[in-house]
Amino acid sequence: MRISVLEILIGDLRGGHLFRYGDIIRFAVDEAYANDAQAPLLSLSMLAGDPAQQRAFFFDSLNPVLNSLGEGKLPAFFQNLLPEGGLRDHIVAERNCDPNDHFEILAACGGDLPGNVYALPARDGHLTAQLVTQNKESIEVSVVDDPLEDGVSISGMQPKIALLKKGGRFVAARNLDSGHVIGKLPTSQFDLLPQVEELSLRLATAAGVNACTATLQPLELIDASHWYDLGDTDQFLAVERFDRDRPGRLHAEDFAQILSVDPARKYTGGTYADIASVMLAVDGLGMSAVKELLRRIAVSELVGNYDFHLKNIGVLHFPGRRIELSPAYDIVAYSVYMGGRGHALAFSAGMKKHHMLDPASLRGFCDALGLSEPALRAVISDVCARALEHWPEMIEASTLRPEQKKRLVEFIKSRPVLQSFLRRRRTPHPWRDQAAPTNQPPEVDVP
Repeated sequence: MRISVLEILIGDLRGGHLFRYGDIIRFAVDEAYANDAQAPLLSLSMLAGDPAQQRAFFFDSLNPVLNSLGEGKLPAFFQNLLPEGGLRDHIVAERNCDPNDHFEILAACGGDLPGNVYALPARDGHLTAQLVTQNKESIEVSVVDDPLEDGVSISGMQPKIALLKKGGRFVAARNLDSGHVIGKLPTSQFDLLPQVEELSLRLATAAGVNACTATLQPLELIDASHWYDLGDTDQFLAVERFDRDRPGRLHAEDFAQILSVDPARKYTGGTYADIASVMLAVDGLGMSAVKELLRRIAVSELVGNYDFHLKNIGVLHFPGRRIELSPAYDIVAYSVYMGGRGHALAFSAGMKKHHMLDPASLRGFCDALGLSEPALRAVISDVCARALEHWPEMIEASTLRPEQKKRLVEFIKSRPVLQSFLRRRRTPHPWRDQAAPTNQPPEVDVP
């Protein structure tokens, strides 16, 4: 039997080994890690109720959380560590591997994965492989190449590169020095996309959302090669990584990992109520995180961020197993470019995605969680009040093109949740009771 082995580390602590033999890929947890109740968590998807249940979870050879998803895919936690889009294509080309060889792609990026996890060639591959076969079969351990020097994994389809800020410039991120940023590049497909996302994040912050730090920077400051077709703008968006520079790495994961969902099912593998249910069960998240989730849903509704899916919501893992909701990221007012409605995820089981934030969806969300509606309605009202107070001036002062500003304002004005709030408030406002815009681009079904 031919076996490939990667050693899985959380920081400098070994959690176990990822094995590939035949069509099977599984994560085998180390005995020492399993017995250490204070060890850092690899994932909330792997957390059980008590020590006995935890051991049973870790050493269940058929546990779907620890085993391959089939079709050559990794267990869901690891599958969600892979790069996406153009960055993935670049890694595949540089590694000279099959685009569907997910194990090899993970190995290529294993030195710079999201969060504080590493996937490195096993130092004792033969011995650990024998644990899998229980010495019942002869084995041959394949040599796994070291990670690529520039093998950085970043999720998302938007053009982006990993950078380090050095002396006022941005260079390729090839080590663990400080100053890590994700450079989100312009694209010929969407005009002024970095400017639209930067404004979207500032609008979210003004509405009470805890958003990541991102600034527009001149493209000329990037001193690193890339492989993207850029548009005609001269700026990119520099997003400070919240899983780096703490100092060093901070572990993080998204809700596709937490719910053990393949990234291909990031739109269908869970609901907003499923996310909130986890939040309510985890110390450090709780009701405050649920309210923050609803703020982000409300902002997404108002600006037309149709892409608020499982991988765009995450948590941070601090020492001592303290968990916090990560800052909001990837909030983009896609209404500037395309018509659409509703949200990427269903609010609760039985509802379809693309549903609007209305009394029915909020009621379904609350009923699924056993929560009272008034407190959550107050969160939505607060978002609307802040938007009305701050957004008109912010949009007008932005660097978007005049037609983009007009399209965004008309979209926000047309949102039923905002007009409902204005009617209840009975206070004059320029955005009150506007008719639905007639010059919006045709609606498309955003996946």
